[in-house]
Amino acid sequence: MILLRAVPPELVHGVASGLYKVTGSVVRDVASGRGVGFLQETGMLQTILSSVMNSGGNPVVGFANLGLGAASVIQNQQIKSRLAEIQSSLVMLQNLQLGTLAVAGLGLGVSVVGFSIMLKRLKGIEAHLGTIEAKIANVTSDRRADDVRMIFADVGTQLDTVDTLSARSNKVSSAEAAEQTLAISAGRLEAHFQQKSDSMQNVAITAADLDLLWSLAAAIRLCHEAGLRALFTIDELEAAKQLAERRAQRFLNLSQSLTPDALARLCSQGAPDTIYYAEARRLALPQAEVLVQGLRDSVAAISSQSELAQNLIKKQISGPAYLKDLESEKEEPLLILPA
Repeated sequence: MILLRAVPPELVHGVASGLYKVTGSVVRDVASGRGVGFLQETGMLQTILSSVMNSGGNPVVGFANLGLGAASVIQNQQIKSRLAEIQSSLVMLQNLQLGTLAVAGLGLGVSVVGFSIMLKRLKGIEAHLGTIEAKIANVTSDRRADDVRMIFADVGTQLDTVDTLSARSNKVSSAEAAEQTLAISAGRLEAHFQQKSDSMQNVAITAADLDLLWSLAAAIRLCHEAGLRALFTIDELEAAKQLAERRAQRFLNLSQSLTPDALARLCSQGAPDTIYYAEARRLALPQAEVLVQGLRDSVAAISSQSELAQNLIKKQISGPAYLKDLESEKEEPLLILPA
């Protein structure tokens, strides 16, 4: 390994005690705000996760399945008590939202999942969108659903390209073309997200409307992960750094007009009286909170990817060498790169 190491016990204890905190994939000293290391998922973790999914695990279904905040599940609920188990026995996988991970990914460092898992995530989002369409009025009238399907077809093609880059003789031009196409697809999905978000501001909405935003955001995140992987493959770390910074800002822009309370109130607008209004708002609030928090967690995760690229540049570690170490790891599901 270049500089990647198994997560040390002192870091686990530091997070548990509050000495350190995890922001995105960066482990920071709470007192100084200084980054002490970068958490990084490996191919081993994805292999185990895929095995669990295919062996009859019980993934969480419905809205939570399309989670952007899989990293936050680890960071906020699991990291303090389970990080040691992640690096040793993976017992914690039994308690994670496996459906969430399969669709949205961990977001810890650079994604190293293979084509089959990335395509499964894309198909999962697409299938979920199909169930949402019937619940939302006027979906077909503006041809939004047809356009989203075409975008997903483009994304699927580029996922295949990214997964085979290392075997291509023209990997630089192929990677650049794939990253650009994925960026265009993400931009088109952002336009759909913004259009839907804007149209929701002054009308009564339903849980399906929130679910649609969540699904679009998960697809945008997938485009970003694949594009970043392409840039790492051809050692365009400076470009990866700059693009991650911009994309984090774009996710922030998507979330800025959304607040859990406002969304919950819009979900309760059609209630016939104050009692039903209060109950509808209470029921919608958790879903609204998950949506907004998921978007904000994505900002943190993508920002930390920019920091990771900068750290590799400083340490003179190439993107391909970094990916090679991750893909070849057979024992540790989670590693750390010291800052």
